[in-house]
Amino acid sequence: MKNRILKGSALAVIAALLGVRPAFAAYLDPNTGGMLFQLLAVLFGVISGFILFFAGRIKMFFFKVMRLIRGSKAGVETEESVTD
Repeated sequence: MKNRILKGSALAVIAALLGVRPAFAAYLDPNTGGMLFQLLAVLFGVISGFILFFAGRIKMFFFKVMRLIRGSKAGVETEESVTD
């Protein structure tokens, strides 16, 4: 008996959830575009400023990584040449 009640209530909940459609999905407030543009403009400014402010350190980091990668490749080649 409880099993039937649970199955029936579960089906009713699923049917209710599938039948619900939000009424606001088709409407976009005209001011939303301006607000979104302002948010993206500020975000772009912050990211650009960060990159420009730390450009030297960012370059040094990438050069250091590339040097480590090249150094490990050069180290492998020298080890092979020593054993030959």
